[in-house]
Amino acid sequence: GKQIRKSLYANTKEEVGKRLREALRALERGELVEPADMTVAEWLDTWFKVYGRPRWRDSTAAEHYRNIQQNLKPKLGRHKLQKLRHEHIQDYVNQQASKGRASTSIKKQLEPLRASLKQAVINNLIIKDPSLHLALPSTPAREIQFLTIDEQRKLLGVLPDTTSGRALHFVLGTGVRASELCGLRWMDIEGDRFTIRNAVQRVVNLDRQAGEPKYKTSSAPPKTKAGLRTIPLTDSMMDLLQKQQEAQRLERIKAGPAWTGDQPAKGSTFVFANELGGAIDRANLGRVLRVCLDKAGVKRVGIHALRHTFATNCVRAGVDVRTLSEMIGHTKIAFTLQQYVHTNLNTMREALQAVDGLRGF
Repeated sequence: GKQIRKSLYANTKEEVGKRLREALRALERGELVEPADMTVAEWLDTWFKVYGRPRWRDSTAAEHYRNIQQNLKPKLGRHKLQKLRHEHIQDYVNQQASKGRASTSIKKQLEPLRASLKQAVINNLIIKDPSLHLALPSTPAREIQFLTIDEQRKLLGVLPDTTSGRALHFVLGTGVRASELCGLRWMDIEGDRFTIRNAVQRVVNLDRQAGEPKYKTSSAPPKTKAGLRTIPLTDSMMDLLQKQQEAQRLERIKAGPAWTGDQPAKGSTFVFANELGGAIDRANLGRVLRVCLDKAGVKRVGIHALRHTFATNCVRAGVDVRTLSEMIGHTKIAFTLQQYVHTNLNTMREALQAVDGLRGF
């Protein structure tokens, strides 16, 4: 066949020899791909394995893997890496926008591609990053979903006296994220307060071996310093946790040798564990919530809407923004302001009248 030439460059003769030996080993394994022949799909796979996966937490890796496999490779993977142009990526953005995808969602989809192309420039695989200066759609900000006071009363009236029911009530009463709820252990509760130290999620098992399940439970500390926080417990939440302790002891007896947790209602056992002592599944919580909302005659919302509802209740009760931001684990107070603090004409009129009063008008 046609002879293939490959040039190797380095600062010393020894380094050239080392690179030559590595190239020959890669050729023997069938892994050597000429930059001119490498496709976007091949580079995404290499970048994910070498540069991405080793430094990410499981949940981040699973999200990027899903975007690569379901979005980027089917639409852009066939292009040669060195022939990928700005208009190819812009066309992908336009297609996603035509499907109603928000700008933030498209940005999230593009994260692996942008990072891989930046690395490709560093590796001298391409000269210029074609993902720069994309025109993303200007989509209106979505209004947050939350329950009114009346809807909250209706929901609380139908929540079951089960671990799932108490877990949903706990989110509504503390504003924790679903992953933080699933990762809460009895050792994290100290008297009239609790500390968020871990988040638990069910993610794709990217490292699974033959015979292992497709999904696994991933536990990791909060992503930011703001996420690691201590939250006070109200009397109603302390009563709820006491009921959960009693219920968990009974579930431990019922589970018998199938129990996978430590001692019930203490130590490292999950507060809202499943019936066998493992981490509760967020998807199951979502199903319970939908059933309860339907039963109560309230519009369907996700678990995160209960967190939004807690924050909205705090604003209504006059909680200052800094305190609220710390309680719900936001990194920036400005984000809390943008999400939950809204003015209306009455509020503006009261403010102007207060200013007039200061001036003596």
